Amino acid sequence: MQFSSTLLLICAALIGCGTATEVRPCPKSKTRALTADEVTISNCPKNKCILKRNTEASITMKIKPERDFNELNSDIQGIILDVPLPFPGYYGTSACPHIYDAAGEKQVGCPLKAGETYTYKNSFKILPLYPTVTLEIHWGLGDKQGDAACFQIPAKIKA
Repeated sequence: MQFSSTLLLICAALIGCGTATEVRPCPKSKTRALTADEVTISNCPKNKCILKRNTEASITMKIKPERDFNELNSDIQGIILDVPLPFPGYYGTSACPHIYDAAGEKQVGCPLKAGETYTYKNSFKILPLYPTVTLEIHWGLGDKQGDAACFQIPAKIKA
């Protein structure tokens, strides 16, 4: 009986590990690299996000800034063949309305204090005008002095 319980726990752990989103650090960012446990994107299993046109994907990210931030802006781009292309309607917009407490329950907005944990929650539309293409999604939150959080993930936009 104990053997089957142990086997069940191991299988559950392996399945849980296999569904985490692959998160890569941003090459030009000096902020701490986020882990797969800190980023959740709908339709993003371990190897690649599959984003269908005419749908909406959601993102939740745990952030712990290394310095105070009075404002937080979004740097959201699709990188295709090493060319960064801003996501229309998201790039350069304020991220403050999407900042919640560490539990993700109470909207707190900006400013953000160094060393405190916050949850960023947002959703983004996969517009029908987006090409069906394999790309890297760059998702950064920061100000003119640097990032509070940044990551990149491999993705594919499908019809």
